[in-house]
Amino acid sequence: MKLFSKYNRINIVATIFIFLAASVAFFFTLKFVLFNQIDEDLRIEQREITAYVKQFNRLPENMQLKDQIITYNPISSPVSKRQIKTVLKKDLVENDVEKFREFKFDISVAGQWYQISVSKSLEDMNNLIRLIAAVTMITILTMLIASFVINRIILKRLWQPFNHSLESVRRFRISGNETLDLSQTEIDEFRLMNETLKELTQKAKFEYLSLKTFSENASHEIQTPIAIIQSKLDLLIQDEQLIEAQSKTVQDVYDAVLRLSRLSSSLLLLAKIENNQFADVEQIGLKQKLKEKMNDFHELWQSQRLEVFDHLEESYITMNPYLAEILLNNLLSNATKYNFSGGTIFLSVKQGELIVKNSSQENRLREENMFQRFYKSSGTMGGHGLGLSVVKQVADASGLSVEYGYEGGYHRFTIRWS
Repeated sequence: MKLFSKYNRINIVATIFIFLAASVAFFFTLKFVLFNQIDEDLRIEQREITAYVKQFNRLPENMQLKDQIITYNPISSPVSKRQIKTVLKKDLVENDVEKFREFKFDISVAGQWYQISVSKSLEDMNNLIRLIAAVTMITILTMLIASFVINRIILKRLWQPFNHSLESVRRFRISGNETLDLSQTEIDEFRLMNETLKELTQKAKFEYLSLKTFSENASHEIQTPIAIIQSKLDLLIQDEQLIEAQSKTVQDVYDAVLRLSRLSSSLLLLAKIENNQFADVEQIGLKQKLKEKMNDFHELWQSQRLEVFDHLEESYITMNPYLAEILLNNLLSNATKYNFSGGTIFLSVKQGELIVKNSSQENRLREENMFQRFYKSSGTMGGHGLGLSVVKQVADASGLSVEYGYEGGYHRFTIRWS
């Protein structure tokens, strides 16, 4: 859930709760005030009747009004308790039952006690409360809608610098030449975030360039001494005066130097790919290219008694020719190296997809680590752990996707492109 949506949800829920609580409090407060007002009117009527009796020693004429009823009932003795309460009475004007607020009190007139009941209709008060409640609910609903719209518009504008910075960071590539494009903002928090992001990316880019330059230079400079060592070892291996033990030692050294040479070449290749030195692309017929590679590997597969099955359809891919060679070499080499004598390799090419599948005695690779540099699965012998890393780097640089699967003792690598 986005922060903006979460804030809106919390804000709306809190606003509704506050408005509802305020509306309930307002309703009961209004009802209390109106009841007090009606009760006060009833007491005024009581005082007026009492004053009239004192002045004229008789009860005033009983006039029936729409919202007021006054009754005089003779009693033998006074009732000490006076009370005001809500009762149901029949409206003498409209002839229907309504709620009235009733005040009963006693008074002596010319030696005769009367219980006087003064009642006022609550219908007008209830209508007023309903009208105020309706106006209040409409006002609350209007305020909620306005608050939602205003928050959405204002917050969206306020978060624009953040979203722009986030999108810039998402597009930023540490290996690219572009700089981090962050928008100017007057919001202190976003400005501090942008400054921090700039510092972090500049430091990361500087360290990356330094490391890449070191790797490229080291890999390049090491090629010359390695070539010299290899040539000297070639001469030493051909020396007939070497005994068998010495020859075996020299051969082990030669193999180690050969692995070192391949490692250096792979590191140099990775540095060149990251430096975008293979930007030239062309359309390549993958079926024909794979057939050429199969011819190159044919003798090696025969020596290891590997059975190769292929299903090659006409398919074209747009990428750098040299990187295409590297990609196929690494995939086929990987399928050969980690196979076993008498094993199987399946090759498939169709529109937008290349599959290389091989039998192996090794278990499933750890997908979270398999494309990391120098990663080797448990029990893997030989190799420098850069083959799959090169495949992944070539795929990323060429806009391809790499998928791995394992089923029934077979490792499967799938290259897809659009």
